[in-house]
Amino acid sequence: MYVPSHFLGSKEDALNIISEHPFAVLVTTAANGGLPPVTQLPLILDQNSPHERLLGHVARSNPHANALCQPSPAIALFSGPNAYISPTWYPSKSDRHGVVPTWNYVAVEITGKIEPISDDVEKRRCVNDLSKVFEGDEPNSWRLDDEPEDYVRKMLGGIVAFAIEIEKIEAKYKLSQNRSKLDQSGVIEGLHTSGRSGAASIMHEMVKRGLG
Repeated sequence: MYVPSHFLGSKEDALNIISEHPFAVLVTTAANGGLPPVTQLPLILDQNSPHERLLGHVARSNPHANALCQPSPAIALFSGPNAYISPTWYPSKSDRHGVVPTWNYVAVEITGKIEPISDDVEKRRCVNDLSKVFEGDEPNSWRLDDEPEDYVRKMLGGIVAFAIEIEKIEAKYKLSQNRSKLDQSGVIEGLHTSGRSGAASIMHEMVKRGLG
């Protein structure tokens, strides 16, 4: 991922984005020189592992599943908030020409290695961990263990579970850091009034980081 130094986020930033925006794009190596397999899916950090890794699963009928049944390189892409930035929001535009539209966004790229999960106990834990993250701890939250055991075995047989052993984490926070404080303030005001999708979230990220 191309990350100029002024847009570089910390490792803590990256882990927070993964937790807050877990729906990812998973890319693995191509077979026989073809296009690389790509799947969109939720991935979570494995809280029970001494090593940093992600957990996920796909349907066994997914053509990508074959690539996830063996150790192989992988990239997982996570997208946080993003929004269009109009050059008309820059106060400096009144002093000079030569400004263009851009896009502010938050993104994380994970590089790692696929580790297949074939053990039935670990596969079950993978599904349970995913449901606990997204269902929460409410008394009526869905749990795999509440379903009939024969149904559970059938469903687990229909998925391919895997971990991604994390080798590299990169976070990119493109939030107008390359503009002047005056222009950053103009962007924050423009986002505040734009009403476009993602504008409020990007504005929040800029304010949180003391921009403007």
